Amino acid sequence: MLTDNILKRATNSLAIVVAFCVSLMGTGCTSDHFTIEGTVADGGTQNVRVVYPTDDGFECEWVTMKEGHFAYRGESADPVVVSIYNQQKKLIAHALVSNGDDIEFTASLAEPWGTVVKGTKVNEQWSEFIVSHSDDFANDNRSATDAAIEEYVAAHPASVVSTLLLMCEFSDLTQKKRVDDILAKIEIEARPESVMRGFYAMQAMRGEISDKERMSTMTLWSDRDSMENVRPYSKSMSIYYFWTPDDRSRSDDFRLLKSFAKELGSKRLQIIDIDLDSDTLRWKSIVRGDSASWQRYWAVGGVTNSYLRNFNLSSTPYYVLSDSTGRLLYHGDNFATARQMIEKKLKK
Repeated sequence: MLTDNILKRATNSLAIVVAFCVSLMGTGCTSDHFTIEGTVADGGTQNVRVVYPTDDGFECEWVTMKEGHFAYRGESADPVVVSIYNQQKKLIAHALVSNGDDIEFTASLAEPWGTVVKGTKVNEQWSEFIVSHSDDFANDNRSATDAAIEEYVAAHPASVVSTLLLMCEFSDLTQKKRVDDILAKIEIEARPESVMRGFYAMQAMRGEISDKERMSTMTLWSDRDSMENVRPYSKSMSIYYFWTPDDRSRSDDFRLLKSFAKELGSKRLQIIDIDLDSDTLRWKSIVRGDSASWQRYWAVGGVTNSYLRNFNLSSTPYYVLSDSTGRLLYHGDNFATARQMIEKKLKK
């Protein structure tokens, strides 16, 4: 009998403890940090960069990935988008996280659109969408991916995933009216203030460049095996094309530029082709096989080159358009937008 009473009291005490813990969880008692663990099949050992917005700006930390695996611990009371880049600033993965989340993902640098993210329902649905449209993303079929995003938003107006797809996957956020129309279809509750604030802060970082910066003379290594000065002042307009050999769309980008240069038939435009790869031998091998009518350059130090730091080149291809004074007319990843501006001015 005594034993039974002791067991009963112990059981009741345990029940009280469990109930107390559950009540704490229900009132918002959560962990003071989040974790992200990643496995990159072909990542090897390298430093990866973790970036996410904070109340004071942005948290940017380098983390060592060993034999394709890395772990990161951060803090954010509000949900924010965390992006992980490799040493060449290629996006490996991104996820929506806040304190208490434990995120895991598997990725491959060779197949960037096949990344699988687990840990929360939102991130799983986000990565599922990308994987299911991986062919269109990989082939840079922007009309198809944008249409798929619009369809998803229309079908899931109450989902945060709709906001994430629009903010992070839509091809051209400079299409303000179209973006605003899509955003208006998403319910306010599915647009977390912290996510929107972080997104607009990222946009502002790049937007400020147009107002404050000009393209100055750059000293780059040329395909003639010499350091040369590259100036925007010698032609009416200059389009800077930044790329790496790992760009999935590189062959198509090169073909479009080549076709456009031939079609324009004008000496008023110069194409400034700049490889950001760290491997000069690979660059030389590629440019020898290309039939470009313009000169090719290599940026010593890649994205860390002192001339390029202000551009925050988080991904390639990337285009910068300037006039003969060096004033920036466009900078972004959409060649079509730059092309329209060139045609408007030079085909008058």
